[in-house]
Amino acid sequence: MEKLKRPGAMIGLAVCIVFLTACGGKQTQPLSGGAEGEKESKEVTLKLFAAWPENNSNLVDMEKFIQKVDEKSNHTVEIVWGGGPEAIPSNQMAEAIKNGIVDVAWTAHTYNVSHIPVMEGMKLTDADKMRENGGFEFVDELYVKNLNAHYLGNVTNGLTYNLYTKKEIHTLEDFKGLTIRATPAYQAFVESLGAGAVNTSAGEAYQALERNVIQGYGWPSLGIKDYGWQEVSEYIIEPAFYTVDVAVFVSDKAWNGLSEEQRKVLMQAGREVEEEAKVYYKDAIQKDREELIAEGMKVITLSDDVAREYLKLADKEAWANVLKADQVNGEKLKGYTE
Repeated sequence: MEKLKRPGAMIGLAVCIVFLTACGGKQTQPLSGGAEGEKESKEVTLKLFAAWPENNSNLVDMEKFIQKVDEKSNHTVEIVWGGGPEAIPSNQMAEAIKNGIVDVAWTAHTYNVSHIPVMEGMKLTDADKMRENGGFEFVDELYVKNLNAHYLGNVTNGLTYNLYTKKEIHTLEDFKGLTIRATPAYQAFVESLGAGAVNTSAGEAYQALERNVIQGYGWPSLGIKDYGWQEVSEYIIEPAFYTVDVAVFVSDKAWNGLSEEQRKVLMQAGREVEEEAKVYYKDAIQKDREELIAEGMKVITLSDDVAREYLKLADKEAWANVLKADQVNGEKLKGYTE
C-alpha cells in the first residue's frame, strides 16, 4: 500500500493530534456553487485515524478510499493520515468519534459496542444483503444517534474468520481439551466447542504455539503469515465463520462541514470500496491459502453434518450475546440477516 499523505510534523505527537489538530480541517475559497440554500463545496482537509498501524492488512483499501474521495469530489475533499493506535488507542476510538476528535475513522464495529452494544452482531451480517434490505440505513441511524457519526461502508466485505490448529479436527469432539487463542468476537463460540479460550496477544501467540501453551487460534482467513504462525500450526479448519467487521465512518462534526455533494461523494466511495473488497478478498484468500499449503499447512474441510453443527453453534452463541446486550435492536438487526 502506498504511503498516505501526512500533514507535516504531526505524527508522533499523539496528544497534540488528539486535542489540537484532529478535526475541522481547513476550508478555503468555494470551488463550485450549488442550488440556492445548499452549502457550497469548499476545499476541506479531513484527518483519518485508524485502529491499526499503517500497512496493517486491515487497511488494505484505505488508500483506494482516499483516492476515490479526492477524485469524485473534484479534489475538494482531501483525506490525510492522522495516525493509528499510537495516536488514539483502538479502545478509545469510539469516544473520539463521538466527541468529534476524529474526522474519519477506520475501525471495527466491535470496537464501538461500549456505545452501541448491538454492533456485536455486525459480524453476523452480509454487507450486500444489508444494502438491499434497509439494514445499512438501520445501522447508520444507530451511529448517528449514539456515536454522532455516519456509517460509510464495510471495508472488509468478504473477509471471514477461521480456526487454525496443531491437531487434526474432524468432529466437534476433537476440540475438547484444546486451548485456543480467541478474541471476544468469537470466544463464546470457541468455548461452546468445548475448548478453553485465552486472549493471548498476537505478539505472544507464536511462542505460545511453539511451547504448546495453546494448540490453536482464531484469525481472519487472511494474514497469519504476518506473524509466522504457519510455522507452528498445521491445520486450517473449514468452513469459515463470521465476517470481519472493519468499517469506515465520518464524524458529525466533519459531516456538518461538508456540502451535500461532498457528503454524497463520501457515501459513494464507501459503497464502492465495500463492493470491490468482496472481489479482492475472494482472490486474496485463495492466493494466501495456496501459499500456506505450499509451506506445509493442510486444509481440513469438515463433513457436511459436522460443518452444519459447527456453524449453528457459531451463530447461536453470537446471537445470544447480541440479544443479551440489546434485545430490541438485536432482534431488528437479526431480521436484516434472514
